[in-house]
Amino acid sequence: MTNSELKERLIDTIALLAVPGVGCGRYRRLVEKLGSPANVLSASKSTLEAVPDIGHATASAIKTEYDGESARQIAARIIQLGWTVLFPGEDGYPRLLETLPDRPAVLFRIGEAIPSDEKIIAIVGTRHATEKGRLFTSRIAGDLARSGLVIASGMAEGIDSAAHRGAIDAGGKTIAVWGTSLDIIYPPSNKSLAGEIRQGGAVYSEYLPGTSPERTTFPERNRIISGISAGVVVVEAGFRSGALITAKCALDQGRELFAVPGRPGVDNSEGTNALIKKGATLLTSAEDIFDQLPRLRGEVSSKKFKAMTDMTDMERKMIGLLEDGPQQIDQLSRKAALPVSELLGFMLALEMKGIVQELSGKRFILAE
Repeated sequence: MTNSELKERLIDTIALLAVPGVGCGRYRRLVEKLGSPANVLSASKSTLEAVPDIGHATASAIKTEYDGESARQIAARIIQLGWTVLFPGEDGYPRLLETLPDRPAVLFRIGEAIPSDEKIIAIVGTRHATEKGRLFTSRIAGDLARSGLVIASGMAEGIDSAAHRGAIDAGGKTIAVWGTSLDIIYPPSNKSLAGEIRQGGAVYSEYLPGTSPERTTFPERNRIISGISAGVVVVEAGFRSGALITAKCALDQGRELFAVPGRPGVDNSEGTNALIKKGATLLTSAEDIFDQLPRLRGEVSSKKFKAMTDMTDMERKMIGLLEDGPQQIDQLSRKAALPVSELLGFMLALEMKGIVQELSGKRFILAE
């Protein structure tokens, strides 16, 4: 995509998302059906109404409330700020996030591109962390970072900040996902930390310039923290902690969920202990993560599968496509140039042989 094409797509995306009643879900359905935001904006009202879940009111709003000039000004501001603009299906958009139905229609990044999103672990927890909780978080984040994993969190005070700091002090990489736009650092007390994260990692946000922290933006960003990660660790969380929203997102997305146990009767232990009771993996060290997700050590190799004598050429091709981590069935269909109905037969055969396993959302991964 050329710079000019990227700018025009950005303008169309901003304009379409700004239409009342659209949102990420309807945006995705419209673009999947009609091919691009530009096609959606130029489509007739009857064509728009034919898209599932797009009724008369939303179709009419698209035709009458499109504000191209405002979108153009916002896009120009984003380019001026130097943000990297990422669209689903394009280079740089996190691969694990791309498979989710509520993925951001556009994502903004400052800092380095981090390609190995299948080796990201999120660590989240309460803003009101104990000193013991912060020290434990820094230690485990450092251990994981030294093992080659990238640490993701939300850069809030408390556990989030300790996770970023532990990764940085270990010489590793870390990702922050903000509930504000990238031109507004929140909390302001983390301005220095934000600069350090940018130097060796990245900051992501789905929000347009000038978006201040709101009650809704932080729960929304939590789905991105878990969405880019192979697993989520919760350290110290009460029953009302926002970290439990991230935990729920992780479960809904089919991610591995870990929780650090705490002393009974202590507020910061109530949420994590409840998660363990409901099936989250109890975590006391980095080894617990590698025990559950051995592929993060690089132990799952496609070579042993490709060497099997009873493999068809197409099955070997599927294994090759899964080398980089989980893939959604639609992605595999496009890459293999096969209809989904036919491809599912190949995947079932591989699953019966113990070579792949199916995750939620029709995603497949090499078996461990």
